[in-house]
Amino acid sequence: MTFQTLCSGSKGNCSLLTSENAVVLIDMGIGINALEKALQDRKIKPEKIDAVFITHEHTDHISGLDAFSKKYRKPVFVHKNGFLEAAKKLYWANHCLTHFDKEFDFKNLHVSSYRCSHDSAYCCGYKFDDGKTAIATATDLGYADGGFIDFVTGCKLVLLESNHDEDMLARGKYPPVLKRRVGGNRGHLSNRQAAELVLKMHSVGVKRVLLGHLSQNNNTPELAFYTTVQKLKENGITESVDITVDVVTQDNKSGVFYVE
Repeated sequence: MTFQTLCSGSKGNCSLLTSENAVVLIDMGIGINALEKALQDRKIKPEKIDAVFITHEHTDHISGLDAFSKKYRKPVFVHKNGFLEAAKKLYWANHCLTHFDKEFDFKNLHVSSYRCSHDSAYCCGYKFDDGKTAIATATDLGYADGGFIDFVTGCKLVLLESNHDEDMLARGKYPPVLKRRVGGNRGHLSNRQAAELVLKMHSVGVKRVLLGHLSQNNNTPELAFYTTVQKLKENGITESVDITVDVVTQDNKSGVFYVE
């Protein structure tokens, strides 16, 4: 399989996953022109997209979905508990929207989900398993309970939220109510929390972590990377040898990661 983030941050999120028999998008928070250009760079025709998997109904995850659905009419999957709120914000995509509430197979992919605590109607992370390897995405976590490590066990690559630096958030210009929301259990995962999860993920065989969904106001790619690498170092784990850590950003596509 291959995995690439087309954008990842507070303003928009979209990732592209390809397997032997499937080409899918995870979230659609990108403009249709930018999406088509990104696909063209990969020599993938938009008509070849098989489906879109939506994590939740917030604008940064669905802003481009109506335009995409109007033009290409591809299946759009959303968890049953988030279906109604997503449908309220969409028009053309409602013709393509379908819901699930348990693991299912799509093309050659086995798809499972993990409930995130983020303050939406229902937010989920996804795991895609092609029978040989698995890739997971988990942003807008809020916090991760004990089931999260079980969820990513067996994955070779995980896209993980590392949204904010706790000191930057505390000193920043956000009003107190927004600071509490972002830093709370129903908000976003901090760099420190992400680093602790990466340490645990290493213990269950995850080989590459992409730190994503960074706040443009309360984080930097350097801080996110340093916090995780330092946590690994403190525990005798060498980044790029024992596990590889990359940071993906809002304004630039990531590289294409090949996962076997």
